[in-house]
Amino acid sequence: MHSKYMKEALIQAQQAYDKDEVPVGAVLVYEDKIISKAHNLRESNQLVTSHAELLCLEKANQILEDWKLEDCTLYVTLEPCVMCAGVILQSRIKQVFYGASDPKGGAFGSVVSMHELNPKLEITGGILEEECSSILTKYFREKRKSQLKIKKVQNKKDFEQYLKLRYQIFVEEQHVDPNVEYDKYDRLEREDVVFVGAFINNEIVGGLRVIIEESTIKVGRVVVNRDYRNKNIGKRLMDYVDVYAVNNGIKIAKLGSQLTAVGFYEKCGYSSYGDVFIDAGIDHIMMKKEF
Repeated sequence: MHSKYMKEALIQAQQAYDKDEVPVGAVLVYEDKIISKAHNLRESNQLVTSHAELLCLEKANQILEDWKLEDCTLYVTLEPCVMCAGVILQSRIKQVFYGASDPKGGAFGSVVSMHELNPKLEITGGILEEECSSILTKYFREKRKSQLKIKKVQNKKDFEQYLKLRYQIFVEEQHVDPNVEYDKYDRLEREDVVFVGAFINNEIVGGLRVIIEESTIKVGRVVVNRDYRNKNIGKRLMDYVDVYAVNNGIKIAKLGSQLTAVGFYEKCGYSSYGDVFIDAGIDHIMMKKEF
């Protein structure tokens, strides 16, 4: 029975893994039925509270229309941290089953024993422990091998990689005319242009261009290799722009967003203004962010 529910939590952990999130999944069981499922979304949501357990409990609160979860059982692939353990205690859950122990941050026995605050709370670890540990080990091993670095593009080799990536995305994928895609600003030696790259193992997997106009910058030519999308690389590139802007006294950042990308830029703090216009045959709208 416990393995059955933990397998469902592992499916959630795999979904987190596929999104380049720490692969932790959780399910909540009420009257022998799973009523809520969730996986870690901290990077996607940019919220420290977006742990699998908390998202799972929040969904259950909404479904049951009750903050108390006294008759529910939680299954989670990794031993909960202090934050999640505190919410679990507050929710009055009676049973928690977890897969892998967390020797660095586990709050149900590994580092601290918060369940001792509520003697009625039953904690059981080691459910499908090997499977739960395996996906975490795989994730962090790959992270160590492929550390993402965001930095300026400063040499010819990297610059040519960035231009090639733009060709693959804009020309081949979106059918933009090369004569439109490349312009006078695509010169590495220009002092009023900054090129930023996302590097994995010294290879560019994403990038953007920043044109400097006194206290305003124009962000453009934002690309991410199709094999590395949904891994938060675009957000990391835009975060770099924010830091650059603040450090250099920039007041406003502007960009022309394809309509399909408006949601992404809104999450980065940009707001739309003006009317929709056509650029390179694609619908765009202007967006800006103030610092």
